[in-house]
Order: sequence, then structure tokens, then C-alpha cells
Amino acid sequence: MSEVVRTTRQRILLAARDLMAIRGVRRVSMDDVAGAAGVTRVTVYRHFGDRENLVRAAFGNLAESLENLIAELADDPRPDVDAFLARIGEVMTALPAGLQAAMAEVERVYPQVYAQVRERERRAIAALFDALYSGAEAQGRIRPGLKREVVEILFWEVVTGFLDYPALQDQGLSPAQVYRTIVDVLLNGMLVGADPPA
Repeated sequence: MSEVVRTTRQRILLAARDLMAIRGVRRVSMDDVAGAAGVTRVTVYRHFGDRENLVRAAFGNLAESLENLIAELADDPRPDVDAFLARIGEVMTALPAGLQAAMAEVERVYPQVYAQVRERERRAIAALFDALYSGAEAQGRIRPGLKREVVEILFWEVVTGFLDYPALQDQGLSPAQVYRTIVDVLLNGMLVGADPPA
């Protein structure tokens, strides 16, 4: 695939995803996507064939980004945990608010697409978690006594949903600020050591 084709395809995907996250899946037409991407409607159809394939690709974009990150880090058997988390943050904070609500609509309108996208995300996030946890273990950074299964579920929640908590959005914090705070809590805990009694 040529760079021009790849760039055009990516522009269409991001335009579709962002519009659907803002307006809702059913309220976005192929013409809307074409206009937002700066291409013709014919170009959108040429790249994706039909609306269902466009929805699948647009919402599969997160999994694709995570898979690309996994490929980047695959050569390092002991990735730097802090750098790894920063890269995940770059991917996550680029996502539009409203993505989880849009995914719920995809589940209703295109249940098979939803299942495919979620399975692909699940595999990518599981692979990311394995690499991150293994790297942290190799560096001696995992606190003794933590249950890996619980940590993995928390990681899943952070990676898939932190942008869609309305209470966080209402605070006026940027996605990057929210992500950095969550990572800080994950890495360092929430409480500082208590002062010894006087």
C-alpha cells in the first residue's frame, strides 16, 4: 500500500471514528465522513466498500494502534515500564471522548462488528499487559502480594474506559492529565507513608 493510500485511509478512519464518537454511529453519513476527511464519497467507498466495513475499521483503529505499539516494543525483552506506559498514554489520549458510548451503539447496530472489534482489542490489551507486567517483573517493580488477575482487570479498565467517565470530564482535566494521574496511582499507590505516632 502506497503512503498516499495509507494516509488517505487513515484520514478517513479517524474522521469516521471521531464523528461517530461525537454524533453517534447512526447519525453520521458516508458524505459526512468524506467531508471531514477531505475526500469524495467515492473515495470512502473505494477504501471500505460499505458502511459496515468502515465502522469495523474505524472502531478497530484502537486495536490497530495497540498492535503497532506491541510490534514496536517486541524487540525489547525488558521494556522500560515508564516509557511503555507513556507510549500507551499517547495512544489513549488521542482517542475522542464519547468513544465508549459510540461502541455501545455499535453493539446494538452491528453486533458482529462489535464482537470482532472487542475481541481484537482484548487480544491487543492482553499482549500489552503481558509485556508490561513481564517488564516490570524483570525490573523488580511489582509489589509482592499483588494478584496479577486483579491488576490485569484494572489495566483493562484504564486502557478501555478512562476517557468516558463523565465525572472526570466535568473536572476540566485533559485526557493526558487524567492518564498521568491514573498511571501515577498505579505505579506509586495513593497513600504516602503515615507519620509515626508522637
